[in-house]
Amino acid sequence: METIGSVKVQFMPVGRDRREWMWKARDESNTITISGQRFDSLGDAVRDARSQIDVPDTFDGDDDPFAA
Repeated sequence: METIGSVKVQFMPVGRDRREWMWKARDESNTITISGQRFDSLGDAVRDARSQIDVPDTFDGDDDPFAA
């Protein structure tokens, strides 16, 4: 996924007991990427999102798209 500008990532509790996590990402053009799987912890979901989403080279660290 080519990304220009900022990417917003949302982490959501899911499942019957809301103890599993999924993520979805939206870029400036409203293109959405969804994790497609559930994770046992928020940390696992964050690590997966970081590995799946291409953060632009212009990212300066001030507005971390992975801040949960």
